[in-house]
Amino acid sequence: MHSRRWLTALVVLPLLLLVLLKWGRFGLVLVILVINALGQWEFLGMFFPHAPRAERLKSILLGSLLLLSFCTATPFGSLCYPGGIIPCNPSTVLFVLVWCVFILLLFYLISYGHIEQLIQHLAVNVLGMLYLPFLLGHFIWLRYLPQGELWILWLLIVIFAGDTGAFYVGRALGKTKLYPQVSPGKTWAGTGGGVLCSLMAGIAAGKWLLGVSLWGLTWLALVLALMGILGDLFESMLKRQAQVKDAGELLPGHGGMLDRLDSLLFAAPVVVYARLFLLGG
Repeated sequence: MHSRRWLTALVVLPLLLLVLLKWGRFGLVLVILVINALGQWEFLGMFFPHAPRAERLKSILLGSLLLLSFCTATPFGSLCYPGGIIPCNPSTVLFVLVWCVFILLLFYLISYGHIEQLIQHLAVNVLGMLYLPFLLGHFIWLRYLPQGELWILWLLIVIFAGDTGAFYVGRALGKTKLYPQVSPGKTWAGTGGGVLCSLMAGIAAGKWLLGVSLWGLTWLALVLALMGILGDLFESMLKRQAQVKDAGELLPGHGGMLDRLDSLLFAAPVVVYARLFLLGG
């Protein structure tokens, strides 16, 4: 378990650094599209493993469209500026989200009588749209902000440090369960260890990568640590409802793509809005 976990990390982390620092904005967008497709496939498969593949594919296509809309949230070139060919403001994302939901509603309206548990399928697909591409798209938005690649790197460091600290401190010292109804393996000791590791990593890496004050790094790393825990618990709740241990088996030692994304999905929007409204972009 431990060897596979670390071997996967040693393979994936250099690839992440390559994408962030060398591939540019469009390279990251392509990678996010692939990650979203894998995550949505796992998410829908957890609840409806025997549903036709076409039903999953239509949600992945709509999710990809929603992800691409985040490219217009911040100006990045001559075609994208106020008054330009491509509108550049977050309202474009909301516009695309609304139409993606409308298309989903229309699909299930037409399919009425042909899909068993239609209401459940509709609810899971709408939730999947909000949970995965909408939240994941904030990584694209963050990348298009100034020094976006460094902020994403810092975010990954904070969340991964918290996950690692929670895992090992929980195994060594954990006794009292944090929320056994949702996640029987998580303990208060592991949670405290994860928050502490996130804080230390966030402050150390932030002073190296970002021009943010010590106070700013401290409170933002703390909020991210807490949001990461909530994201982890939320995905655990989904797995409990679906009665599966892991969302998939794509990443040895970690589970599926969704198991690796859970904390990041809740954390990315926090960084975007903290930069826009509290840290001045």
